[in-house]
Amino acid sequence: MRVPPRRGAIIQCLRFEQRLKTYRHNVAVHWGDTDPARIVFYPNYFEWFDQSTRLFFDSVGLDWDSLGKKYGIMGLPIVEAKARFLAPCRFRDELVIESQVGKWNDKTFEVSHAVVNRGVRAVEGYEIRVWAHRHPEDANRLKAMPIPAEIKAAFE
Repeated sequence: MRVPPRRGAIIQCLRFEQRLKTYRHNVAVHWGDTDPARIVFYPNYFEWFDQSTRLFFDSVGLDWDSLGKKYGIMGLPIVEAKARFLAPCRFRDELVIESQVGKWNDKTFEVSHAVVNRGVRAVEGYEIRVWAHRHPEDANRLKAMPIPAEIKAAFE
């Protein structure tokens, strides 16, 4: 027999979902974004995910240049990325990229992305990024460092 969830659990889940900021930006699919069949060439989605992450940080007042100056980070390199392709996007489509920081760890965070085309979810994906400083013993390497609490708070 299935037991319905407690009312408090549902409300708590809804509160958590409401706390996640979502950043949206529009992308027009150009001829050069497509393959010979006029379908978006898949690496372009990863470029748009990357753009959306940077624009998301900008939107909460954390542009990447000032992050480097204030916190000493060398960047937010991607250590994992994945996408699922659900429906094709084509030349001249107007897409909306929706991005959220859904998971924070001590030194990494996950940005989830959805590509919406005419109200249909066409692509789902994510990036896992690292809060990276220059390695103190080797300037050619990076070292993951703890993400400051105020960075996480900016996305609540």
